[in-house]
Amino acid sequence: MNNIKNSTISWQDDTPYSEHFQDFYYNSDGGIEETLHVFVNPSKVAERYLQMDTESFCINETGFGTGLNFYCTLQAIQEAAKIEKHRPLHFFTTELFPLSVDDFIQAVARFPQYSAITEQICQQYPPAVKGFHRIILNQGSIYLTLIFDDSFSAYQQCLHKTDAWYLDGFSPAKNSQMWQPELFQQLARLSKTNETTLASFTSAGAVRRTLQEQGFKIQKLSGFGKKREMISGLYTAENQPVCSPKPWFDICPSCNNIKHVAVIGAGLAGCTTAEALVRRGIKVTIFDSATDICQSASGNLQGALYAKLPSKPTQSGEFHLTGLEYSLRLLNIYQCFDGETAQQCGLLQLATNAKEQLQQQDLLAQNCYAKEVVRWVDAAEATTLAGTKTPFSGLFFPRAGWVAPKLFCEKLIADANIQLQLNTDITQLTQLADEKWHLTANGGKVFEMDAVVVANANSAKLFPQLESVATKAIRGQVTHSQANAVPLETVVCGAGYISPATQGQYCFGASFNLHEQSLELQTSDQQTNIDNLHKVLPELAAQLEFSEQPRGKVALRCSTPDYLPMVGPAPIHDAFISQYKKLNKDKNWTFATDAAPNYSGLFINLGHGSKGLITCPLSAEYLASLLTNQPSPLPRDLSQAIHPARFIIKQLIRRAI
Repeated sequence: MNNIKNSTISWQDDTPYSEHFQDFYYNSDGGIEETLHVFVNPSKVAERYLQMDTESFCINETGFGTGLNFYCTLQAIQEAAKIEKHRPLHFFTTELFPLSVDDFIQAVARFPQYSAITEQICQQYPPAVKGFHRIILNQGSIYLTLIFDDSFSAYQQCLHKTDAWYLDGFSPAKNSQMWQPELFQQLARLSKTNETTLASFTSAGAVRRTLQEQGFKIQKLSGFGKKREMISGLYTAENQPVCSPKPWFDICPSCNNIKHVAVIGAGLAGCTTAEALVRRGIKVTIFDSATDICQSASGNLQGALYAKLPSKPTQSGEFHLTGLEYSLRLLNIYQCFDGETAQQCGLLQLATNAKEQLQQQDLLAQNCYAKEVVRWVDAAEATTLAGTKTPFSGLFFPRAGWVAPKLFCEKLIADANIQLQLNTDITQLTQLADEKWHLTANGGKVFEMDAVVVANANSAKLFPQLESVATKAIRGQVTHSQANAVPLETVVCGAGYISPATQGQYCFGASFNLHEQSLELQTSDQQTNIDNLHKVLPELAAQLEFSEQPRGKVALRCSTPDYLPMVGPAPIHDAFISQYKKLNKDKNWTFATDAAPNYSGLFINLGHGSKGLITCPLSAEYLASLLTNQPSPLPRDLSQAIHPARFIIKQLIRRAI
């Protein structure tokens, strides 16, 4: 359940005050000095950052508040040495009651020295939506991951080991729900022996004792201002091996010293993957058999950018909404909202029958989503928003819009470290003894790579290593028409969808056909698209002209049985069956801690169906994190929900194989 609500604050002495916790967010007499004294200096983050020999440096925090700890940490590191682009700082932080963006702007306005970072954060700041929200700062040298959830639930979903803990938030007396042993167990689980530090403003005896029980060596230090004492600590216990209940989803670092990655497929999945890897200093070569990028399912003139929400939150709903928010951030970073590449014009999801009306009212009654995300409108307001008559009420998504996929991808891959190899059909993948990969192209040319990401949709099955992947092709046809009507002001979804005109024409549809694979435009599908448009926007449809010869585009979407993508290491199919065969007899069987049998250095990014605009960018960020052994932007349950091996495991449990 999405129980995230923005914090209600007041201002006292020009300092934000939480009405819920009846406490100030920071010391009005010296917020920066307090943060440096309590968290930054005892943790020695600047010195440790400079000395690190790992892929990234990570800090975990409880209680983001106004972000002051983050800002001060960043300033300390930047003063010690300029952050190099490819030695990223990861800062994870939780917040159950996040400030609204307006309150956040007002709170940090007191610290103009941080304005450059503040501006970037505000452009990417999420609404009150439960889950992980990754914000990319300074071209990828800094990753701020806001987790809108209680601290225990948030860190229970994390897998990365951190270098430092900032144990912050409102005091144990005012926020006792957070300061629980269960949270401290997660602190220990995510700590590195004799490496991970901890700092906190509180020296409460119960907190100290519980941390010590979890393996932290704690010392008292002089507090700040009127605060007599505070604590710092070092994790000194040996982490006990934990038997994973789902070992098939465990992802062990399988790639070391990755410098050059092959991405097969130049659609949305491939181009977003290339961008996420290059941002981390990895050289990428994209291979595609076509003459240009985005020639298959990613080649539509426009695509609707929104997440269709379930009445009650589900894993797929959380993934799609999180993905939408991440896509919006990436589109902002690359300045795509120019009316040509993309437009954040909002989207109407119309209820065209009684069943849909009930579903929408049920969604609203659950009160799971902020009005910034979705709200109900009657037919009159829907007509005003669309700029043309509609007889239906519906849901309005003010943050949604449309994207021209090819133009978006062109911006993403305009980097000197991305090489594009078009007219190149990779026909064979061969792993060498040193675990590098040979890619054999049509004509016999061979390319050697450190790792491979297969992102070529339905064609992935042509490789023997991937012939068993559970994808299916779904035919879709969109219709094009000259934009000679009153301009449409927002994206409209009913039986199909239509976006405001671009390049002088409307693009609408799309058909959905599981039983046919023809790539020829069909008159019957065009007529279905036209009929659907007449139903939801009769005035607009009546003004459009259509020829008997269909105009538009046909493509085969690549989808999966559960309509979530498959993203992660490529499983060795027969070895998975052999290793986990006992699931046939007992779905709760406890297995040894042997690593899951995945191909080393071979990953897949497939099955995005019609939702690639909201699933590809986030999936690419997740995949790039795996390849570079950096903290994941996804909670554990969502990474498992998109794991490529999930269908093999389901078949074993159902005794289907």
